[in-house]
Amino acid sequence: MPSLFELLLLCGVALAIAFWWRTNELKQVAYQIAKRRCNESDVQFLDDSVVLSKVRFRRNDEGRVALLCRFSFEFATLGDERYRGEMQFLGRRLHYVEMEPHKL
Repeated sequence: MPSLFELLLLCGVALAIAFWWRTNELKQVAYQIAKRRCNESDVQFLDDSVVLSKVRFRRNDEGRVALLCRFSFEFATLGDERYRGEMQFLGRRLHYVEMEPHKL
């Protein structure tokens, strides 16, 4: 029979794996959105990546607790200046996408 410590450790590992799985899934969606938004805006998507910059719990519109994930990415217009973009998910729903003002 496993001890209480072993059960808590197992639950902790399971939660860590679930958290990693969820954020990795959102990161792939964020990557596609950032790439598409850069193409639509006629700018260059830099480093071909998005970075998870913030994670916390927040209540959604229905009052349920959901995971809030903020991702950032960088883009350039002419290649000489880098600009920052950001998007936020509340649960699985995209909350917003913002891009810094930039030169065309």
